[in-house]
Parts: sequence; structure tokens; C-alpha cells
Amino acid sequence: MKVIQQGTLKIVPGKMAEYMQLEEKRKAMSSRLGMPPERVYNCVSGDMAHTLVYEIEWDSLAVMETALEKMFADPERQAFVSKYDGLIVSHENEYYMPMP
Repeated sequence: MKVIQQGTLKIVPGKMAEYMQLEEKRKAMSSRLGMPPERVYNCVSGDMAHTLVYEIEWDSLAVMETALEKMFADPERQAFVSKYDGLIVSHENEYYMPMP
């Protein structure tokens, strides 16, 4: 059963350009590790300035678990993650499954 992962990130004001530079490198790394493509949205109205929303569609929870285990075990990714320190205010993930 398909699963949609939706991540909401709040970026430190004034750090969006720096964050987006890191994202280009992270996306290449994610692709190398076999992660599915993601869609990225930015807020255009409301009080969510500096907010990005990511969506990833997974074929199943099992596929997601396997991919995330591989990603979290990758030494290059482990070294890279600390570069986001000071750029992200908060990061929340939600998971959705289709209604029957």
C-alpha cells in the first residue's frame, strides 16, 4: 500500500539561500542512495514564511523502512547532516495512506 511522507521544515530567517545550496547536494546523495524523487513546495500566503513542504511517495512502509535504514547508515550522509545545524528551526514528518 502506498504511503505519502510529508515533511514540513521551517528555515531560519535569512538562511534560505544557504539551505537551498545544501539541498542540491542532499538531493544528489538521496538519488545515489535510491530514494524516490520528492516534490518541494514553498508557502505563498499565510504566516508560514521560511517554510518548505516536501512530499515523497513510497510504494509501502516496508520499502520506506529499507530505504531509510540505508540512508541513515551511509557515512557520507552522516557527515553531511551536521551542515544543517543553525539553518533549520524545526522539521516534522507526517505519513499518509490512501483511504480504502
